Amino acid sequence: MTAPTAAGIPAGHLARALDAPTVVDAFELTADVCAELPALRTTGGEVHTWAQYRAAARGCAAGLARLGLRAGDTIGLLLGNRPEFHVLDAAAMTLGVTTCSFHLTSCDEELRRLVADSRAAVLVCAETERGRAERLLGECPGLRELVLVGETDGLAALLDPGAAMPRRHRPRPQDPLTVVYTSGTSGPPKGVELSHAAVRAAGHAFLARVPLPAGARLVSYLPMAHIAERCASHYLPMVLGADVTCCEAPDRLFEVMPRVRPHWLFSVPRIWEKLRVRLLTELDRAPAEFRYGALRALELGEALSAGEHGVTDEYRRLEQSHLAPVRALLGLDAARFVHVGAAPVREETMRFLCALGLPMGEIWGMTELCAAACVTVPGAHRPGWIGPPLPEVEVRTASDGEVLVRGRTVMAGYRGRPRETAAAFGPQGWLRTGDLGELDADGSLRITGRKKDLIVTGYGKNLAPARIEARVAAEEPLIDQICVIGDGRPYLVALVTLSTMGEGNAADRVERVRTGLARANRRLSRPERVLRFAVVDEDWTPPSGLVTPTLKPRRRQILARYRDLVDDLYAGGGLTPREDGDGGSDED
Repeated sequence: MTAPTAAGIPAGHLARALDAPTVVDAFELTADVCAELPALRTTGGEVHTWAQYRAAARGCAAGLARLGLRAGDTIGLLLGNRPEFHVLDAAAMTLGVTTCSFHLTSCDEELRRLVADSRAAVLVCAETERGRAERLLGECPGLRELVLVGETDGLAALLDPGAAMPRRHRPRPQDPLTVVYTSGTSGPPKGVELSHAAVRAAGHAFLARVPLPAGARLVSYLPMAHIAERCASHYLPMVLGADVTCCEAPDRLFEVMPRVRPHWLFSVPRIWEKLRVRLLTELDRAPAEFRYGALRALELGEALSAGEHGVTDEYRRLEQSHLAPVRALLGLDAARFVHVGAAPVREETMRFLCALGLPMGEIWGMTELCAAACVTVPGAHRPGWIGPPLPEVEVRTASDGEVLVRGRTVMAGYRGRPRETAAAFGPQGWLRTGDLGELDADGSLRITGRKKDLIVTGYGKNLAPARIEARVAAEEPLIDQICVIGDGRPYLVALVTLSTMGEGNAADRVERVRTGLARANRRLSRPERVLRFAVVDEDWTPPSGLVTPTLKPRRRQILARYRDLVDDLYAGGGLTPREDGDGGSDED
């Protein structure tokens, strides 16, 4: 018998689970070994062991089979971060049923299109979504059943203690496990089909780079319809025997973390940027001596991350006395790794995480690659560079700079879209990612822009808006969202939304944005400079349809919403980061 680990998990389990041919096999192995250990928690204190998790999944599988679901069918999940999501997803895969999760923040029109496109036969949703789920049942011809998850009785509608268990389906590695929709930044979302083999290979490769401990504590808080969250808090735990706390909404994350003290946290950049603003705001209220020490430590830490090593001793002293308590207060004192990904990240954000004393890194990937292709080597982050490819993942760039990827983690294709699938792959099976980048001598990747996202100005200049937006936003923390516009135009303009954090009246806040834009412009080439802008008095949230669930701007939708305002900017309206008349459409 092998010796137990600190988490009570036999030492050889992780290797056996990683070698399992399918995710179903890994789940069964882990449920056997970790039977009495915690698997799923709620923020209210409810705990489900791995044995209870599996028993509930088997009971739900019987209920789904009674609804007529069979191997090869698809079930849609319109659920937030709650234990029932994990149970239902596990139940479906044991039947060979493909799962497809939908964003709760999707507008009705988009949700209707995705439910029909996914070919979902059954839709499961919370009681709070009953109204639009019933409308979907009448509007989507292939959708034949609706299952409601009760607020008090959970999955009771599916569970029947006296029902016979369905015969266990044994999926093959190449069988589809899940369909995950792309974010839709460059066109209508497409359903990415991911096989058991691809998801298993992604987990194997990721854990080789980021050695999370068996039984790791994790928080599930990003939408489960996002591939990164699905892998991080659903599929990886089926190998690790992890202890996952389900956080109902991302804005509760900082409330939940001190109770969980996660070993690993993945987040989109905006979460970390909001953490920075929140922390600086809280330090403003702290006793003067502690505030000065913590701010000095952050200043020294950022200097260290920029290569100034003469301040190491002072930083180490202040880091222990002032930043260690801050990390404990945030619930990040047990974190072995923190990662940023899913959207462009500002270098200032990474310097802040480094200064805070967190073991940070970046992840680059996409839905078509099971979330991650390049990941920072722990302890080896370099500003501006993500890291080398994961083991058994090949990355190269095409002649035009497009990043190409090949490996076992690549998707099977887009559901029901053979032409788009064929167009996504080049010769020898290289996936065209649509991202532009460059590779360093050690294989590390730097993303420089998005191929379909380039702005071509009226003067023929090709500009990457994400890079410009990151530069501008880095200069002024009041900027919550920014969208740069200029395709076919003589110069760039921008639409800006402001953060609710921070002090000052409306006029002062706008002046801060003007000053920040002026600073950013001095660090950009002349064609990249934003010459006019407008502050938009509207939150860009996923329900608005103007940003993706990971808060990346949907440029076409933003331009359509504010077309008149953009025209006014080009007619001389709005604001300028410089004095009117200083600048214009001249070129280098």
